[in-house]
Amino acid sequence: MEAAARRVEMMDLMSDEDFLILCGEDVKADLIGGVMVVQTPASFRHQRLERFLLSLLGMYVEEKGLGEVVASRMAVYLGRGYIFEPDILFVTTGRLDIIKETHVGGAPDLVVEILSSSSAYYDRGIKREIYERFGVKELWLLDPYGPEGTQFLVRKGERFEEAPMEGGIYRSQVIEGFWL
Repeated sequence: MEAAARRVEMMDLMSDEDFLILCGEDVKADLIGGVMVVQTPASFRHQRLERFLLSLLGMYVEEKGLGEVVASRMAVYLGRGYIFEPDILFVTTGRLDIIKETHVGGAPDLVVEILSSSSAYYDRGIKREIYERFGVKELWLLDPYGPEGTQFLVRKGERFEEAPMEGGIYRSQVIEGFWL
């Protein structure tokens, strides 16, 4: 049984610097509008799906020379008060300069969030809105318990729209030639 994500609220909103000092590398958390949201440890099913996708995406992207795939625990600075740690992210070759040693300084081209009972509320709600606002081109919200809860979202102008699937296959619009 998973516990809900915990919001850590302080008298004042937390600065980006305080968030990074408090979290370090040992705590999986997001800074959402200056409020720290700590995630519960991932389930086995979540970890297995993340490992599978990371391997699949990593090998494909490396073989084709399309950019970089990065696993969770890498801070993504989207804007002041908004630092997320997506499960998987992808940055195209032409934008690799946003990947620094300790963080990603801007919106990745693709973000993958694997849903859990503790994260789905944030992933489908405020995080989706923030990813959209700061220019993520493609967002996968994956339900490790089945395809019914999974969404593939792509940018159409300023907004995300649900991406079409053909015959149960989703074709990425950011990673050329990649499909699930």
